[in-house]
Amino acid sequence: MTRYLISAIIAESCIMYASVLIKIINLPPILSGFYRVALALPIFCIIAYMYGGLKVGLKNASLMILAGVFFGLDLVCFNTALHHTSVANVNLLSSLVCFILVPIGVIFFKEKINYKFIIGSIVAVGGLFMLLGGRSDDSVAHISGDALAFLACCSYSIFLAFVYSFRKRYNAVVLMFYAGIGSSILLLLAAGILEDLRLPNDEKTWMQILLIMLFGQILGQGFFGYIMGKISTQASSLILLISPIIAAIMGFLILGEKLGIFEILGIFIILGGTYIAKKSSS
Repeated sequence: MTRYLISAIIAESCIMYASVLIKIINLPPILSGFYRVALALPIFCIIAYMYGGLKVGLKNASLMILAGVFFGLDLVCFNTALHHTSVANVNLLSSLVCFILVPIGVIFFKEKINYKFIIGSIVAVGGLFMLLGGRSDDSVAHISGDALAFLACCSYSIFLAFVYSFRKRYNAVVLMFYAGIGSSILLLLAAGILEDLRLPNDEKTWMQILLIMLFGQILGQGFFGYIMGKISTQASSLILLISPIIAAIMGFLILGEKLGIFEILGIFIILGGTYIAKKSSS
């Protein structure tokens, strides 16, 4: 179990790195999400054929594409929210997936919740508020951006529930290919309606797009999809509770954002709560 959690943290770190690039790239946020997903499709297709092909049946393919629509909606909301509210609020709201995903696991996948998981989650969420409550960018917070971040949380939870269900029967690469089709369609439509469709206009932007695709979709989301077939929905939720820590560290190392004493204390509280919750599945 521990090795899968460590692997999932690495995958989440890749996703967070891609999110940092989304914030600084010279492209609209939804269009950046489209390039992230669409450029990864040929790679997932090639890898899938190396491991047996893409035959899953029309019904399952349709459901995987539907799962991708929810992932695309997540990217639309999350990427747009980054430009309409504080980074702190986006990370806080999007990391609360556990309160949606865990009940889904109990209702649909017959998982049981241990009291240690509940206690650990409460402690970790307290650490989240301490980590993000003192961020200096609170002044840019806006209710519309917060609402988008919450919609991103709901959409991503539904997507992960689909992933968890299909990973019991199908390869993660196959799932990510079909989900990528649904995501690409939704993102392209949304970008066409809400933004200007255009190609990256210089080598730097192309390089950033390729890095977003590699770290965000191939290494990050693809590998996290693989891990979802190895751990429970509760364990997956723990990883998402840790994501604000990763975001804070990324912001410090890449964007030069400062970490105060309360943020550092919040990081240790989250780690402590995660440890307690993890003991419930040991």
